Amino acid sequence: MLLFVLALSLFLASLMILTNAILGSGGGELHSPLSTLGSPFVPESAVSAHDQPEGAVPRPRALAATLPPEAPPSLVAQNDPALQRVIEDAIGADAGHLSVVVRRLGDGRTASVDGDRVFYAASTFKLAILYEAQRQRSLGLLDLDDELTLSEEDAGEDLGTLGAVPFEAGGGVTVRNALRAMITVSDNSSAVALLHHLGGGIVDGTLRRLGLSATSVNTTDLPTTANDMALLMEAIATGRGVSADAREEMRALLLDQRTRFGIPQGVPSGVPIGNKTGTWEGATHDVAFVDAPSGAYVIAILSDRGWEWSPLARVSKAVFQAMTATP
Repeated sequence: MLLFVLALSLFLASLMILTNAILGSGGGELHSPLSTLGSPFVPESAVSAHDQPEGAVPRPRALAATLPPEAPPSLVAQNDPALQRVIEDAIGADAGHLSVVVRRLGDGRTASVDGDRVFYAASTFKLAILYEAQRQRSLGLLDLDDELTLSEEDAGEDLGTLGAVPFEAGGGVTVRNALRAMITVSDNSSAVALLHHLGGGIVDGTLRRLGLSATSVNTTDLPTTANDMALLMEAIATGRGVSADAREEMRALLLDQRTRFGIPQGVPSGVPIGNKTGTWEGATHDVAFVDAPSGAYVIAILSDRGWEWSPLARVSKAVFQAMTATP
C-alpha cells in the first residue's frame, strides 16, 4: 500500500511539472522591430552647429488603428529637359556626387538628375517623422500636448542640443516641443523618442502610401533618394493627407530651420523657404520648399560628400533663376 501511495505521488508531481512547463512556454516577451534596432539614425554634425540628438520612451500605443489611409495622388510630373540641362550645368565638376530633383507645385514642371540613387538619409529622415506625427494628429490619434519621457539611452545621443529642448515640470517633453527641437535644431534624441512613439513600421507604411519607394526609418541603414525626398516635401508643403492646421505647423517649423547653408543660400533673401538638412561622413543633403514669386517648388539635393555646402547652394541658385526666369 505504501509503495502504491508513493508511486501515485511521484506520478502526480511529474504531471504538475509537465503542465507548468507547457503553460509557461508561451509566456515570452513580444518585441517590435524597433526594440532591437538600437539608434535608428546618424546625428547631424556639430562641425557646423546644425543637427544633434536626443530621445524618449514611448508610452504603450494601439498601433493597429494607425495604418494610413490612401493619400491623394501627387502632381503629375511634367519633365522639362531645359531645366534638367540647367541643373546638369550647375552640378558641373561635381557630376556623379549629387542627385537633384525639382518639381513646381502648380504645374508639375519637373527635372531630375540621378534621382533614384540611394543615399544614407542622415537627418533628412526627420521629415518622415514630422509628417507622420501631423498625420496621426490630423486623424485624432495623437495629441501634440502629450508628453514623452526621455530615457538615459536617448539622452546619451545628445550632441549639444539637449539644452534647447524645453522640458516640462515632470521631466517629460511634449510632442509639440519634441517636433520643434527635431526640426529647427535637428535634435536627435527628440527624433528617436518620436520615432519610437509613432512606430517605425507605421511611418514606413505611410511613406509607401505617399509613393516613396526606397526610404525607410525602420532600419539603421536609413536609405533614401532625391525622388523620395522631393515627394515627401511635396506632401508636407501641399498638406497631402493632413489637416490645414497640420500643414501650416509643418511649414512653420521648416521655415524656422536654423541650418541654412545649402539650398537657402541660392535663394534671394525675402523669399520664404523651408528646409531640412542631413549631414554626416559622406552625406550633405538638403530638402526644401521654395515659395518663389513665379510659383512654389520643392527641391531635393543629396550629396555623397560630407559637409560640403557650396555645390548645393550653386545648384539651388541656378534652379531658382531658371524657375523664375521670364519666358
